[in-house]
Amino acid sequence: MPFSTYLPEHMGSIRLTPSGPFVAGAYAELTLTYTAGTFGIDDTGMVKISWRTTSDMSKPQFDKPAAANFTTVEASNGAKLDVWFDRLNIRPYANTLLIRVGRGYLRAGDTLTVRMGDRRQGSPGYRLQTNCEARVELKTSIDAFATYEFTELPEQPAFALVPGPAAHWKAIWPSLAVVGEPFRLAIVAEDAWGNPTSEAEQQLALVPSHPIRGLPQTIAIKRGDGPRVLDNLIADAACDLDLRLLAQGEELARANPLRVVAAAPLRRYWGDLHGQSGETIGMGSAESYFRYARDLAFIDMVGHQGNDFQITDAFWAELNRLTAAFDAPGRFVCLSGYEWSGNTGMGGDRNIFFRREGRPIRRSSHILVEGQTSSRAVYTADELFRALAGEDAVVIAHVGGRYADIKCAHDGRLERSVEVHSTWGTFEWLLHDAFDMGYRVGVVCHSDDHKGRPGATKPGASTFGAIGGLTCYFMPELTRDALFEALRWRRHYGTTGTRLFLDLRATFEQPVTGFSEDPQLARGKEFAVREASMGDIIRPGSVPMRLTAEVIGTAPIERLDKARSTAAAAARPCGREN
Repeated sequence: MPFSTYLPEHMGSIRLTPSGPFVAGAYAELTLTYTAGTFGIDDTGMVKISWRTTSDMSKPQFDKPAAANFTTVEASNGAKLDVWFDRLNIRPYANTLLIRVGRGYLRAGDTLTVRMGDRRQGSPGYRLQTNCEARVELKTSIDAFATYEFTELPEQPAFALVPGPAAHWKAIWPSLAVVGEPFRLAIVAEDAWGNPTSEAEQQLALVPSHPIRGLPQTIAIKRGDGPRVLDNLIADAACDLDLRLLAQGEELARANPLRVVAAAPLRRYWGDLHGQSGETIGMGSAESYFRYARDLAFIDMVGHQGNDFQITDAFWAELNRLTAAFDAPGRFVCLSGYEWSGNTGMGGDRNIFFRREGRPIRRSSHILVEGQTSSRAVYTADELFRALAGEDAVVIAHVGGRYADIKCAHDGRLERSVEVHSTWGTFEWLLHDAFDMGYRVGVVCHSDDHKGRPGATKPGASTFGAIGGLTCYFMPELTRDALFEALRWRRHYGTTGTRLFLDLRATFEQPVTGFSEDPQLARGKEFAVREASMGDIIRPGSVPMRLTAEVIGTAPIERLDKARSTAAAAARPCGREN
């Protein structure tokens, strides 16, 4: 169903009542009144009302008047209408209510009244999208001449979605701190759908397991406050710290595990490097996406990975401007990049990250990018890796709309990790594919967020049914350079959204060989070691290895699985700290 630009000002108008705002995830009755334009709508002509592909707003139903989402459409002149729902529109507005004038026609001035969540016969209303958004557009297009050429109306109905009252609380602080050095605690109230909310009023008691300088005993959260940030907290002794948030003696939240050490050559920083905004198939602006990651999710690092075939040269330039503006060494890392979105048969999705802005985007196709572009398309993953040769870039294979086939194409000099979890689900088979092929890859988990909530993605009520992932990166400092080194040396671990503490070490009774570079890829220095940590490459020979894993979870740990190639072993945790 292509779009035409033919005389949009003569195709009519549409009005939404009430105009909002509405609470995210609430039930409402949306009444849309379309008034036919100069040409009316001919017999078998159509109206399409579409909303974003990744929105979890309910699908309309037409035969249960007392149930949720009951939808009716009436013509003012009594014309017979055919009404149905389908995902039948051009990306990123696939969800579509289709209305065909099946018998009769509309003249100029005739109206169609669309009631989504028609409450006249007992329906509770229409369940709205569960994530907040400043502008939820119901994009309306008209086929006035029954030609299947649709013209979008010049003014589109839209409404805002705001968070509901507080239903949950979160306490977020680092996973690792150094004795005597300041760190930060963020306290966030969320509504029932995981949206940060200022609709909260609570007196909170802060109960740490060990003394923390600068931490008040209580804080008062007032309506309208938003997240509370407590800076310059200091622990004076090495310990494992726990923190509980209490209200009237009831525990509302517990902070993620925090280890305090005397010294730390490598710190731990949390990142979500994979998601996209409304300029492609997500929601909200790219600027609001970055602000959410920094100011509401309280992650340390973020990346933006828009589908390449929707990124115009102008938007690529804007993304580069934004990542440069938001990147603040020592405080917040923001990476430039894009998702190479090739079909699975051509190699599948790859996340591309650049250390610096200003690098060319090499798209998998130009299917939704009109006009001339600054670079030609590269259609296969093999061609992509050749095009990236010499670039200061890192590639991560992932599973999304098109899963990455790393058996088909892989370059270990660039592709150092695989993403095994996102809001799409968990895909450990991608790691086993790498094992089968003998690749050395690290494990990351990111959100692939499409709802404007990087770093704190919740499933809502959609097919994006998993909590978004997070990855902990081992870095000496919070900078892009340090992040690139962590990615290239695979010094990181991924989670399904929690900030658990994990430490993995190998020890040897005799010296073994360590490598400064992956010997499969390049010549490097060899040296003797008796201990190895996450990401290190060693040749133990006949020397036995003792592998030690320490895990402090955010909930009781059921078991630990160790995977090597296609074999796996399970271990039960021991000790209270586990």
